[in-house]
Amino acid sequence: MDKDTDSLLSPSQLTFTLLSNLMGISLLTLPNSAIKYAKQDGWIACILGAVYPIYMIFIADYMCKKFPKDNILKLSKKCFGKLLGTILNIVFISFFVFLATEIASGVSNVLRIYMVTFITNYKLLSVLFLAPAFIAYKGIKTLGKINELIFYLTIMLYFIPIAVLKYGLIVNIMPVFGSGVLNIIKSTKETAYAYSGMEMLFLIYPYLQDSKCLKKAALKSIIIIMIIYTWFTFAVIYYLGVDIIPKFLWPTVVISEAIKIPILNNFRYIFMVLWSLIMLKSLSNHYYSITYGLSKLISMAKRKTFVFLVYPMLFYISSLYGNPTLRRDFVDRAVPIYVIFNLIYVSIISLILYIKKGDKNDQQTQ
Repeated sequence: MDKDTDSLLSPSQLTFTLLSNLMGISLLTLPNSAIKYAKQDGWIACILGAVYPIYMIFIADYMCKKFPKDNILKLSKKCFGKLLGTILNIVFISFFVFLATEIASGVSNVLRIYMVTFITNYKLLSVLFLAPAFIAYKGIKTLGKINELIFYLTIMLYFIPIAVLKYGLIVNIMPVFGSGVLNIIKSTKETAYAYSGMEMLFLIYPYLQDSKCLKKAALKSIIIIMIIYTWFTFAVIYYLGVDIIPKFLWPTVVISEAIKIPILNNFRYIFMVLWSLIMLKSLSNHYYSITYGLSKLISMAKRKTFVFLVYPMLFYISSLYGNPTLRRDFVDRAVPIYVIFNLIYVSIISLILYIKKGDKNDQQTQ
């Protein structure tokens, strides 16, 4: 570990860092995915979708116990050899490039439609990466503190759906389980993709103050994000109904427009500001993951150097996604591929580590 630039994460900082990683732009679009098959039971699919990150946590916990000082990039080379391990690591790191760029593109689209219509996509993207680049430059400890701070600053956002419950109709969520178990399971596959981001844990677990707290701290993040996703999806279904939701690109934004406060013309702007801060956390996490991963793959440059080198790359890739419809179509195609790869990747490594149990290189502490 680069102890000169990075300090250790506390359990709470790990929880909020993983929480930020899990909460991408999916917060605005999840209701559309959840009702695809499950209809009014889409909120149930949000609960079941958490199985994916929970599985990843248990795999990461096993790796951490067996090799507490080696993250997945090192373990990959141990298991697959230097050449194949490096290739697989490049694919793994490219996942964070994808997450960072698709979030930046999505945030740009949303803000230019709802708040800053006068700013071009290029100008907005160039600004969006500035703060994440600075936070990533400061290191994992600063990242953990920022994630924890912004969570408390934006906590009001998670209570917004309460205000729209009086406007909804109970028939919009009835009958419960009426869509059928099979359809709920089909939608679970859709909602599981919204939980992608837990993969960062495989990079940063060596930076924990106490590795024994990994599972507990990570599971807390899953419980929190599951409640948030389920809560917002339930509120949107209850307020709009499954027939109206598909008519909106970002149905979650609609519930903020239903809140009426006398001194405010439009509560949506407050919602957008709070949501933008949350996206700032996510971008910072992915930015750090990219630079950290590249510094391990290419030893000729330090992590802080990559903070400057990847900025133009992320800016350029983000500008290629196009309008919201094209972006969503690409994301819907790419996410399942990455999720399947990540599942196979970490599962095979953990299986090889289990088979090689007792190997002289085993670093497990008794």
